[in-house]
Amino acid sequence: MSKAEYSVEDFILDPEFRGWILDNSKEGKAYWENFLKEHPEKIADIMLARKFLIHLSKKKSGLASTAKEEIWTAIAGKIESESQSEREPKIISLDSWAAIQQHNQEAAKKKRTAWRRKAAAVLALVGTLGYFLAKTLTATQEQAAPVLAETEVLQAPLGVKSTITLEDGSVVFLNSGSKISYTKGFTDSLRLLTLEGEAYFEVAHDPSRPFIVKTGSVSTRALGTEFNVFSFPGEDVSISLVKGEVLVSREDADLAQRLAPGEGILTSLESGKWEKTEFDAERALAWMNKTLIFDQTHFGAASKKLEAWFGVEVLFENKVPQSLHVSGRFVDESLENILEGLSYSSRFKYRIEGKKVYIQFNP
Repeated sequence: MSKAEYSVEDFILDPEFRGWILDNSKEGKAYWENFLKEHPEKIADIMLARKFLIHLSKKKSGLASTAKEEIWTAIAGKIESESQSEREPKIISLDSWAAIQQHNQEAAKKKRTAWRRKAAAVLALVGTLGYFLAKTLTATQEQAAPVLAETEVLQAPLGVKSTITLEDGSVVFLNSGSKISYTKGFTDSLRLLTLEGEAYFEVAHDPSRPFIVKTGSVSTRALGTEFNVFSFPGEDVSISLVKGEVLVSREDADLAQRLAPGEGILTSLESGKWEKTEFDAERALAWMNKTLIFDQTHFGAASKKLEAWFGVEVLFENKVPQSLHVSGRFVDESLENILEGLSYSSRFKYRIEGKKVYIQFNP
């Protein structure tokens, strides 16, 4: 069968498609990006298949390991099932997401609200899953004993960006060195997460359960929307609203502000700073598009960004000049290319040894 005739489940079963989505295989990347250009009518199915694969790739509580193996075997006999710790983050490259968004940004927005309904339809179409899922659900219902709420902790290691699909269908894109924690399954009335670092949220619409992201004393409340939260230690908290509406508030002060798309809040957890802003979407979401931006950034702060971005340690062999600030825009560049570009204007020599970068400034 030609891939141009694929249905959603055909994409899910295709090993090359799974390799592109879950492993970011180099061979599959070029093929599928070209396929998107030639067959834009299949983008909606590809997006749904991608979300379904991510959803299945994460270990769920209540499913026995044998049942998971049977389910994967029923879908495709050659899929390899890997067990992982409950608290180990599932790391999925943003390459496939960026490629799809590039070709279908507007269509993607229209399709998200219908995702859960379509995902249910996909489950119905994959008939081989029915028996195993029914067996698992029956076993779960027979467990009358109450269970204690369990906290889920997911994080992206330094140098890695992660994509996570939550139980409610919301999608979280975690920047490197960032972490979220929440009560597994949420509650009947609330979806509450705690964030350390930076993340972009695509919130599944559910009016009965508000979605709240806490960063220290700052809370961002939404029902169904898309927004970015930046909250690294020692830096101001920044909330940028892309779509929908949110209410940002501070528990330690009588401060609250509703935001419309294009608006943001800049606040400090160490002071009373509270400022409503209009943000530059390209700059605020640069990390989502593999773009590293320095804008008159002190070199010490720039080195911290490089450490988080590439998962390295920057060591200075002499003192960093206090007046040294750098500017530049680097799109999907290697660490060596960035250092090479900065070294000319900042007058330093560097060497890379494994995960360590040594920098020496010229006298």
